[in-house]
Amino acid sequence: MKQKTTEISTLDRVIDADDESERMLQVLASVLEGLGGIVSPNTELILHDMRNPSHSTIALVNGHVTGRQIGDPIIAAPVDDKGFELLLEKRPSQKGMSASISRYRSRTKDGRELLSATVLLRNRKGLPFASVCANADLTDYQLLHAALGRLIAPSSEARETTADSRPNLDEMIEEIVSEAIQRAGIPVSLMDKAEKLKVVSELTKRGVFMIKGAVERVAQALGVTRFTVYNYLEALGFPRNGKAGAAGKEAEPVKAARKTTRRRAG
Repeated sequence: MKQKTTEISTLDRVIDADDESERMLQVLASVLEGLGGIVSPNTELILHDMRNPSHSTIALVNGHVTGRQIGDPIIAAPVDDKGFELLLEKRPSQKGMSASISRYRSRTKDGRELLSATVLLRNRKGLPFASVCANADLTDYQLLHAALGRLIAPSSEARETTADSRPNLDEMIEEIVSEAIQRAGIPVSLMDKAEKLKVVSELTKRGVFMIKGAVERVAQALGVTRFTVYNYLEALGFPRNGKAGAAGKEAEPVKAARKTTRRRAG
């Protein structure tokens, strides 16, 4: 786990005592500096000077989360940052208005998922002058969730089932796919090709691809296209002609699924 880091540039600036916005930025920078001592290393706190978008980042705690540094522009924000929606809102009628948006999902450029919050502050004229943002990296929590899932998945407790409580075919496919992903021990968003291929391999052994429509369901769960799943199956020995030794019988549903796709495309 990376060490906590706190960077403040605002405190070194000479300010005009009559500049209310600048004095508020000084206060907010001090708040971030204090919070930097208690937030976990996976949580980033940022203070932006919205009057200078090209070099807006003036206070920063745990910049390693998104890779930002003091002096970075406002556009260095995470992907899908909803904080920009606050800037697009109509100018408030009352003076000194603030707005916020919290608990939204964004992501880093390398695909890590973040839980984010943004507070935008406006001056007496209704113009934005400061923004405070928080981004929590969810990777460690997702890995922990996956690990716990592996521990509790093979439950030895007997389950009583009735005719009404038996899962239908769709639910069974969803459960099998979910269990295979949990056993992989890593969130789908962080999986590489080899890890996804391993999941597909496990699903072939469970006979999932013998069910019509399973390719599309697996593709959606792994965040890839159905053609990528077909490529994975071919790499595992299920070619289009359906002749793969002992695996030949299981290849037929894949071949049929491909024919169905081609007919629909025609």
